[in-house]
Amino acid sequence: MAAEVSSSSIPSRSPSPASRPPVASTPGPRATALQKLYSDAIAHVLKTCNYTNFSSCFPTPAQHVPGSLKMLHEQFTDKLGESMRKEFDAILDDRHVVSSLNELDGLIEEARKRKGKSKESDVAPTPPHTLPAHHLYLSHLAPSLQQYSASIKERQDAVQTENVELLGRVMQQRKDIESLVKGLENVVSDLDASVASMQAEESNVEGLRDEVRGLDEDMRMTT
Repeated sequence: MAAEVSSSSIPSRSPSPASRPPVASTPGPRATALQKLYSDAIAHVLKTCNYTNFSSCFPTPAQHVPGSLKMLHEQFTDKLGESMRKEFDAILDDRHVVSSLNELDGLIEEARKRKGKSKESDVAPTPPHTLPAHHLYLSHLAPSLQQYSASIKERQDAVQTENVELLGRVMQQRKDIESLVKGLENVVSDLDASVASMQAEESNVEGLRDEVRGLDEDMRMTT
């Protein structure tokens, strides 16, 4: 006898999410409006290309064979309108415009329904006279406080910019002072070297003077 399979032994499957309904190929409101707009545009073009304007481009046939020219005008406008409509329909098919616009209609309708449900579920606003006092005066002061905060922020930014510029000037002045001090130190060292050389020359001159005095005394003693 085959064992009975209990319902608990069968793995439970979670229900698959509901798929979006297929988009109808029949033009919806927006697709219909687009087609009507293009149809009106074609009608306007063909109306502009009436027989009067058409015959003015061919004055000689219009004067001698007006019947044939009228027939040519009718054939031309019919072919032109038919060609424009076929090309427009081909573009709609290639780009799937009708299905895309129908899907857009569905999304907008769904959004409207959700918006209506959210409005129904919204809680009624609290009457102002039931709010605490600090909430009321804060709500009155909020615009002024925001304006003052923005003004203070602008001032802080301006002061910060000025501080950066001032710091740059101070650093440049410090560099100039350092270079000036180095130049003065070089001048002082040159002066010290000059003084030392002058002192050495004076000592040499003094030694020569002493030798000259000694020679002079020796010469006097010999005479």
